[in-house]
Amino acid sequence: MKKVFKVAIVGGGFSGIVSALKLAELFGGENVALIERKDRIGKKILATGNGRGNLSNTDLTESHYHSSSGAKVKEIIEKYGNDALADFFASLGIDLTVEETRFYPSSMQASSVLDMMRLKLAYLNVGELVGNFCEDISFSDGVFKLKCEKETYYSEKVILCCGGKAGSQYGTDGTSYGLAEKFGHSLTALRPAIVQIKTDNRLIRGLKGLKQNACVKINKGGKEKARFIGDLLFTDYGVSGNTAFYLSSYISGDKDEYLSIDFLPEKTSGYITSFLEKKANSGFVGKDDALTGIVNKQIGRAIIKYAEVTSFDNTTVKQIVAALKDFRLKIIGTMGFDSAQVTKGGIRADEVYPDTFESKKRKGLYIVGEMLDVDGDCGGYNLQWAFSSAISACEGIKENDKNL
Repeated sequence: MKKVFKVAIVGGGFSGIVSALKLAELFGGENVALIERKDRIGKKILATGNGRGNLSNTDLTESHYHSSSGAKVKEIIEKYGNDALADFFASLGIDLTVEETRFYPSSMQASSVLDMMRLKLAYLNVGELVGNFCEDISFSDGVFKLKCEKETYYSEKVILCCGGKAGSQYGTDGTSYGLAEKFGHSLTALRPAIVQIKTDNRLIRGLKGLKQNACVKINKGGKEKARFIGDLLFTDYGVSGNTAFYLSSYISGDKDEYLSIDFLPEKTSGYITSFLEKKANSGFVGKDDALTGIVNKQIGRAIIKYAEVTSFDNTTVKQIVAALKDFRLKIIGTMGFDSAQVTKGGIRADEVYPDTFESKKRKGLYIVGEMLDVDGDCGGYNLQWAFSSAISACEGIKENDKNL
């Protein structure tokens, strides 16, 4: 006689593991199937926060999330926010700490998060069905049939936690959207997010590898769309670093978008102007060294070139200051999905119930995490969403189960 699981979870990433842990406590691990296409669950977790495990953020305002299909992010994040996440990880023996606004495990090791999650899965008797790509899902006679590479499984309910299209090295190449599309679900446009930005590089070719703390804005037609202060890393294709990762989510692809860089955000234009006027009047400094000792020498010379000045004196100081505080780079686009940390877009959020994430197309099917048309800014927002949506789905399954 074939075994029928209570719940089959497709995808062993963060939301999948959270779901498995929660459901195993409700139904027993032997009644929960955790299916993962790679040879080990949770591989993407190891890369979060540069290997330190950035799990959430103290500022969970709705403005940090993006959806083109009406996701009710605010309600879910308020219900299962960072307090709920901290309690969940405390139950696994993981203490959290806050650095600036970001939550990390106190160990500062993403690997310790995965280690403790796997220990609890084993304790709850949840089998890790790895190396097992789910090729197809169908429904008949009240049961889902999941055809996978190694075996076919049967389950009363299914949670799709397959991730998006970003980072194919983790098994998230976008093919699993088809599992939801088969039941009538549709996709919004997909774009890479939390990714490096491609720009016109003519003025920054000699800056590759240099890092600068800066205030960077995305402007469209002269109007500011977003800004971020942090590390800006110059590359041969454009820019990287925290500022690029944060701002990439706000790029729409319009032709008139550009980056505006303020290389000294902590200094006012008035202060810099006064300082440079004195420097210009010293008599021994030429234009090539006007900004030497103020910013990185190579960056300084790139700014001077951008300012298009032929001398360094009181008549050109304002041009130099304007270039230093508003250095513009035309945005060409972003790097691709293999370089991205998350996917912008996904299964339409208005095709699932906003409180339980159950499909409006197929009862018993749930879709959570990055697979949906919801992406968060850089800083722990996406793992928080993965957690919040997964817990919401599990609570929905609990409420709908007549045997509990």
